Amino acid sequence: MFKTGTITVGLIGLGGMANAHRMMITELGQLQLGALCDVNEELLNSIGELEGVATEKRFKDIEALISHPDVDAVISIVPNHLHAKVLELCIQYQKPVLAEKPFTLNFAEAEKLAKLYEEHPIPCMVGFSYRYVPSFRYAKTLLEKDEIGTVRHIAIRYLQSFGSPLYEVPYIWRFNKEISGTGALGDLGAHMIDCARFFIGEFYSVSALMKTFVHKRKELDGEKMKKVEVDDYVSFQAVLEKDVIGNFVTTRNAVGSGNQLEVTIYGDYGTIHVNCERPDEIEICAKDIKDNSYKFKTNTVPGSFKKQQLQDFADLVMNHPQEGTPTFVDGYQNQKIIERIIESAESGRTVIVR
Repeated sequence: MFKTGTITVGLIGLGGMANAHRMMITELGQLQLGALCDVNEELLNSIGELEGVATEKRFKDIEALISHPDVDAVISIVPNHLHAKVLELCIQYQKPVLAEKPFTLNFAEAEKLAKLYEEHPIPCMVGFSYRYVPSFRYAKTLLEKDEIGTVRHIAIRYLQSFGSPLYEVPYIWRFNKEISGTGALGDLGAHMIDCARFFIGEFYSVSALMKTFVHKRKELDGEKMKKVEVDDYVSFQAVLEKDVIGNFVTTRNAVGSGNQLEVTIYGDYGTIHVNCERPDEIEICAKDIKDNSYKFKTNTVPGSFKKQQLQDFADLVMNHPQEGTPTFVDGYQNQKIIERIIESAESGRTVIVR
């Protein structure tokens, strides 16, 4: 049992995504926010005052927070190039961690971490947050009940628009290969990969295409143009478990799309469609007994399928892991598939996922 009967969380990275995690922490009695870390001292102190975190528990150094004896567990919301460092330090100091996706900057980092983790495992959850969309969870249950028969094909699209020339977004870290590793692939494609593994199972092979649409962007604090070396668009086909075929498309250059992750699963006797922008609805095409026809109907997702993401993290830390929690293994496998997609796009060939 932890000192206070609750889990004291140290939060690393206080940018926009951290706001959602701060809110989720306040919603759970098992968690309390006890330490903060960010390189932006003004932001660090501002949020520290807002959250009532003591001055001595506000850190600019990642290792100082992770190693602190009063920090029971870590939630990390940092840019991609720091993901492996945070995970390695958490393994070193044996601190449970919720890490963001993509798992690492590249697969070489993932392989190194896997060796450390095998020798010194810790409770580790990876932030594949769409497993916690109610409609996605409901769809998973319907598949397990064989509601649409044998699944033959899954189609997943994840579209955003913020990278389109229309918005004149400058050269932020998401367009810097040294910091992000990839563009749309790691940012959005990682979620598509996890959804496919969540609904169907493992990947056997991939055949991919990657493109950059906007080749130069203005520097953040100037007029000079910088070359963009990451992808704006990725599409790939895959063969998954039980010979299920997958089609995947993602881009951050789809004008009119906000945060549109949608999944369509086709079975022998019906189809399921879910969209993260409509979390409490699910579309199901199945036989209508009344007129013996097949047509889509929109159903409301039962309230029992709502679950807060950090509840699974708290349970994992307390040694009560829940089925479906995305763990270290899911992060590692995800990064492996990202690597194979890159290999396929560069070679122009289908690549086997081993």
